[in-house]
Amino acid sequence: MTNSGNKVLRVGVIHNGKILDEQIFRKPETVFVGDSEKSHFVVPSSSLPSRFPIFYFKSGRYELVVMENMTGKVFLKGKVIEIEEVVKKGMLKKRGNAYILPLSQDSRGKVMVGSAIVLFQFITPPPKAPKLKLPRSIRGSWTQRVDWPFTSIQSILAIIGIIFFGFYIPTVPPPDPKDLSDIPNRFAKLIAPDIEKFEDVKEKEVAEDIKSDAGMGKVKKEEKVDSDAKRPNKPRDAATIQKEESIRVAEMQKKVAGKGLLRMIGTMGEGGQGGIISDVLGDGGKDSDIDTALSGVKQIGIATNSSQRSRKGDIGATETAKIDNLDVKKSDGKIGVQGRSEKAVVGRASVGSTEVDGQIDAASVSQIVKSNASAVKRCYDKGLLANPTLKGKVSVSIMINSAGRVEVVDITEDSVGDASVTQCIKGVIMRLRFPKPDGGAVSVDSSFIFSPSN
Repeated sequence: MTNSGNKVLRVGVIHNGKILDEQIFRKPETVFVGDSEKSHFVVPSSSLPSRFPIFYFKSGRYELVVMENMTGKVFLKGKVIEIEEVVKKGMLKKRGNAYILPLSQDSRGKVMVGSAIVLFQFITPPPKAPKLKLPRSIRGSWTQRVDWPFTSIQSILAIIGIIFFGFYIPTVPPPDPKDLSDIPNRFAKLIAPDIEKFEDVKEKEVAEDIKSDAGMGKVKKEEKVDSDAKRPNKPRDAATIQKEESIRVAEMQKKVAGKGLLRMIGTMGEGGQGGIISDVLGDGGKDSDIDTALSGVKQIGIATNSSQRSRKGDIGATETAKIDNLDVKKSDGKIGVQGRSEKAVVGRASVGSTEVDGQIDAASVSQIVKSNASAVKRCYDKGLLANPTLKGKVSVSIMINSAGRVEVVDITEDSVGDASVTQCIKGVIMRLRFPKPDGGAVSVDSSFIFSPSN
């Protein structure tokens, strides 16, 4: 049956003389029967799959799908067809284990599916039933459908909120204006990269000089600042800018010269002689060496506490020792330093006997333990770096689970006596993988003997 017709498929299912279900398929689709809840019709039948497509819709046409154990009659093109007979004669097209019978708009019939009977026919679709609508007297008006207590509470809360904000918002003071000084530097640089102009820097420097001066000079400078502030900015030529810059640099050098390390370096000695640098470097001579700087020193005393100072001369002398009084013999000024060499400590590690308790290939277990002896030796080598005399024997008991993985590692003997070495060995063994045992978990006992090689 093509989809161009006006008729639709109607299917009903009868079981034990009672109608189980009846459906009209207004839109063409494949209809399933079976004991699955996803089927259109739930039919208890052990001879069918849980979801069997009894009416298969393909290419705008319905097809009846039957199995060899199905019986029934179909009226098709004015003839009654016995399903069992046409199946035995091979008159139907076979698709897998099922047989296909094309249907037309005048087709109808019944099919026995186990203990259920499936009836079908193509009918003109009946008009859709109108939606049930209660009478107006029962439905009532919209005022009867409103929850008035809830609506009243919501309305009261809304009115209170409007009144509150109406009185509160006008009383809120406006936010204080933000200056560039209140903005973090990382944002201020984005807004105004060049905040301080040259004129602002100059005014700040003049203000600092005013604070350091006194008397009439202070008043004159204040008047000069006021006149400069009132005077409008005029374009300056290159010579004027260069002169102002040189004055500013000179003033900065004057301020910095008497502070911190620069003050100490520039300090002069008694009588205007050289200061700290000239005492050590010989007035800045490039050819002076440490022998010349430390010449003349006879003896240095050692302070016994933090409050005492070193003394020069013989025992009992009271004159304070100076660095230029050190008596150092002449030398060529060359000092040779030989690099320190560290002798590497290498250890030896050997694997003792391996005993296996359980159903597992003992040779494979022994081979795996020996092949990982180098990793165990690295644990011992790390211990030798801290203690070159480290040696002894470490015995372990290994529990292997049914998957071939190490479940537990116990140290049964430890004559090495280094916890870091034994902990490292346990970590190496925990990562080993062994063949899967046949009879469950097995136990393996092994030992490692360590000794330094030199």
